Order: sequence, then C-alpha cells, then structure tokens
Amino acid sequence: MISRCVLILSLFLISSASAHHSRAVFNLDTNVEIEGTLVELAWRNPHAYVIVESIDEQGNPVEWTFEGHSIAGLVRNGWNRNSFQVGERVVVDARPNRDPQRLFGLLNYVTRANGDTLYAFSRPPEDTPPPRRPITPSTDFSGTWRPVLDLRQTLVGGFEPPAGWPYTQRGLAEVALFDINDDPGLDCESYPMPRITRFPYNQHWEVSGDTITIVHEQATTVRNMNMNSGASIPATHVPDQNGYSMGRIAGDGALIVTTAGFADTKWGSERGVSSSDQKVVIETYRLTDGGYGLELTYTITDPEYLTDTVELGRNFRLIPDYDFTEEPCDPVQARRHLQFD
Repeated sequence: MISRCVLILSLFLISSASAHHSRAVFNLDTNVEIEGTLVELAWRNPHAYVIVESIDEQGNPVEWTFEGHSIAGLVRNGWNRNSFQVGERVVVDARPNRDPQRLFGLLNYVTRANGDTLYAFSRPPEDTPPPRRPITPSTDFSGTWRPVLDLRQTLVGGFEPPAGWPYTQRGLAEVALFDINDDPGLDCESYPMPRITRFPYNQHWEVSGDTITIVHEQATTVRNMNMNSGASIPATHVPDQNGYSMGRIAGDGALIVTTAGFADTKWGSERGVSSSDQKVVIETYRLTDGGYGLELTYTITDPEYLTDTVELGRNFRLIPDYDFTEEPCDPVQARRHLQFD
C-alpha cells in the first residue's frame, strides 16, 4: 500500500518563494514598518538581504536585517542589484521576528521617498499584474513551467522532516537528530532528485530527439531524461545524487519517468530524510487544461529509509519563456540567518 503524502498546492497571487531554513522564527500574522537609511542591499543567492539603519523608541541608532526572496524571485518582481542605493531613505514593511529583541524580519516590500514600491514575494490583491502576452499551449511538455503555490505554505511549510512518512529504524534515528542547519543547501550544494522538483522555482523543458532536458531556475540545475525506448542505465553511469532518468510516453499520453542509479545522499529524498543507492523515483507527468497546465505525481521507494512507498505531487502552469537569472550562491549569505535563529 502506498503511503500518500500528496502535496498539491493552490495558487495565491504570487511569484514563488523559498528558503533553506525554517521561517517559524517570523510572525506571519504581524507586520512592522521600519523607516531608515539603506546600509546594504546584499544581492546574492540563496536570498537577498536588505539592511537598514533606523532609530529605536529610545532615540538610539539600530540596524535591522530583512530577508528577501532569491535573486530570481526578486528579478521576477522587478528588482535588480541597483534598485536601491546605499544611503537613500526607505520604508520597509516586514514580518518581524517572534523575539522582539532580534531585529530581523521577513521582507514584504520596500518603498522609496518618491513612493515607488518593490515587493519581495507577492503583490497585494488590488495590484493588477502586467498583461501577459499570448502563449501557445504545450503539446509535448516543452515550455517554461511555474509551480502552483500557496504563499503561507511556501513561507512556513516544508522546513522539517515530513510527518507521517513510513520510516525505517534508520530513518527514524536520522529524523530524531534533525537540525535544519545541517541542510547541504546551506553550503550551496545543489539539491538532489527528487527534492529539486519540490522547490518553488520555475522549470524550462526542452524536447530534442530522444532527450527531454529540464533546466531549474534555482542555480540553473540541469536534468536530462533519456526517452529512447528500452533504455537502461548504462554501465558508464557513475551513481550520483540525481540518478539516471529513463522516460516513456504511456498510452494515455502521460510521461512516465523512472530514475535509479543514485548514490547515498544526505537529505536526498526530503529535508531531513537521506537516501540510499537503492532509491527509485517514478514520476508521472500529465498535461492538463489544454496544455496550459502540468500535473506531477511521483513516488519514492527506498528500503533503507522507508518501509513503504511515498507519493507526492505538484501542479504547474505554463508561462512565457524568459532567460533565467544566473547568480551564484554565496555560502556566507546562505548562513546569514543563523545569527538571528
């Protein structure tokens, strides 16, 4: 019997958000508004930071740190590295730290003196997005796909090992020692299969001959699927964290992809859940809504860490093609939040 942990997430007027650590430290039900002078716009992945010097209620100068989106996410919302200049006056709206002594917030938006405002993660409901140019529906899975996400789920969900998974004793032992700061992503290591499919970043699919290539927006991770009929893992394949993917088109038009040939990988199946060389991932993709939607369900089997198969899923929407923003990950930036946790 398959243990179903299906995560089909709903749309909430956003460009997507992500994190490499828990955002439970932020109070998402409260906003603070801080006026001050911009000290730094730290424009580096995995998250940009806005640093502002303000005056507290006692009249003393204090420095606030605000965590923003990834560079790709900010660019989609109209930002660039020169959006704000050091020394200019700004007003920052953010979700504050639950500990009022920690001057660390999750960025909502920044407004400059002339009233121009840039948003970090989402736009308010009354803010009409710019019109989108017409796009042709996909007939072969090619195109640029945006995951369908819920803002609150994105901000606070998925930062602990999944509850309810059928863990083996080895899996339970690892989960019991979970520490979010052990995430390899904090050292700017690329995320493995299938974790990369769960990240809230866009994907660009290209179909060429017997190969489907997927480029993930975050860190421009590239993945290839071998669509050659009867394909098997070649003897030359060196086991790694992404395995070897073999795809086929089923009779109902679904794309079925089997990936094996993995290496033992820390947190290879999900945050806090490692994987072994016995892991097998089977993905099923279906075009929906006349080619404007993409439905993914996938299963993870790994007898070293799981007593049963786990099933998850995600939906995507087709969007116009665009050039992904390439900005290297900075390990110092990735761990910047630790001083406030």
